[in-house]
Amino acid sequence: MPLALLTRSLVLVLMAMCNPAFADDANDIDLKLFGENVIQGWDGCSFGLWQRNRDPYNDRYAYVFFAPIPDGEALPAWVKIGDDIIEVSQHDIGSADTGMMEPFRLYRDADNDLTVMMEIFEQSRTDQGIEIADARLTFVQDDKFPFAIRVRGLNGCPAAKADAGMQGAAADPGLVLGQPVGFDSLDSVPAPVLRAIATEATECEPEMTTGYSTAYAISDEMTLWEVPCNLYATHGSSVFAVSWTYHPDHASVLLFPPPPGLNYPDYAGLMNASVDPATATLTSYSLDSGGDCGSFDKFQLVVAEGETVEFKLLEFREKTVCDGVQTDPANFPLVYESR
Repeated sequence: MPLALLTRSLVLVLMAMCNPAFADDANDIDLKLFGENVIQGWDGCSFGLWQRNRDPYNDRYAYVFFAPIPDGEALPAWVKIGDDIIEVSQHDIGSADTGMMEPFRLYRDADNDLTVMMEIFEQSRTDQGIEIADARLTFVQDDKFPFAIRVRGLNGCPAAKADAGMQGAAADPGLVLGQPVGFDSLDSVPAPVLRAIATEATECEPEMTTGYSTAYAISDEMTLWEVPCNLYATHGSSVFAVSWTYHPDHASVLLFPPPPGLNYPDYAGLMNASVDPATATLTSYSLDSGGDCGSFDKFQLVVAEGETVEFKLLEFREKTVCDGVQTDPANFPLVYESR
């Protein structure tokens, strides 16, 4: 039985990788990172694996796999696919005679819809348990393209977890973007970014603009793209999208939330946008034709659930009386400020 499970899972991987139909975004596994929103304050012993470039004590979302160990034996592990928390149980197929963990493990959910293959490449025993310096999880679902992610973690009892979490929260400086890299035409913008704009920001027509675009590195694995949305007589709007180096065929448009109380949906096009890489903030303003009234927004780029980012509204200012007196939009009357 274990060998059959392994064989079937490997066959699924090979079939998916060889089948072009799986390249469609609709067939991607929507793997999400998670944190306290799933583990709910569990601070006992556990077997946890987090994305290799994340730290669960400092980052809000870091875990890929988490199994509580209440009585010396791990419970089924939690993983998050889309909005669903899925329990997966281990099916032993390997052995370790060295007092360490098996170098290969297989997990499946109760419905046999999700398979998680775990490969442990580097591990060592410490006073907290078994620390895993390098491992890989491969997620396989029926009719989905397999998703592999490199992780590290701990199988044990982290006594200093609470203290480390407090120190990490106090020291976390937030996102800092790389310096802007400009491109003279849309030909330099990755095709997945342009496809995402065409499908997720249909109000934008970047092909009708000069095409000048800018890229900002969020991390080694993520890039923020600013692409022209629409061009008007005296000003223009921008649309922002994120791309991933480990998922080169996919990109996603980032939407902007309106001020609370305004009954309109999130939007993609931002007028007169200006990015501050040092603080990962973005400002935008829109003026009446006379330039003496209008609105001003300020947004913060933050880490979001899953391996992505999103914009949070920090403040909204508005001058509704067009009195002929031109004022810096950043000094318009304050309507909303995030607390």
